[in-house]
Amino acid sequence: MAPEQAIGVNDIDGMLAYLEHIDWTESWLITLLLFHATCAVFTVLTRKYFNVQLVYFFLLLILIYFSETINEHAALNYKKFSKHQYFDSNGLFIAVVFSLPLLCNCLLIVMIWVYQTAHLLVKVKRAEVRQRAQEEERKEK
Repeated sequence: MAPEQAIGVNDIDGMLAYLEHIDWTESWLITLLLFHATCAVFTVLTRKYFNVQLVYFFLLLILIYFSETINEHAALNYKKFSKHQYFDSNGLFIAVVFSLPLLCNCLLIVMIWVYQTAHLLVKVKRAEVRQRAQEEERKEK
């Protein structure tokens, strides 16, 4: 994306148009995409380790919380790592390429927790039914 092709926040008519104006060949953006891919893989690999996922979940939320600060710092120092100034005062870029994927990871973690909770609830209820059946058998004898 050349500077004369920069898109203003008010000129955005859709997410796809916005994403097309990003130079995805920049090394820091590739690194960011690899970070998000690593986060997704880590989410899936740790799905059976609640305590690890709990810490990881809150770490992701902390990163999302500080995305405004990260955006401000990146806007002031973008020449050190980027060819273009992506970091607008509205925070659209940081929200789309940083916070949104992290929120998707958080959503995936919550979905895993809900699934595991439902699965555990079914196990507990089955155990209760078996226990009641065994108690009734003992009473009949």
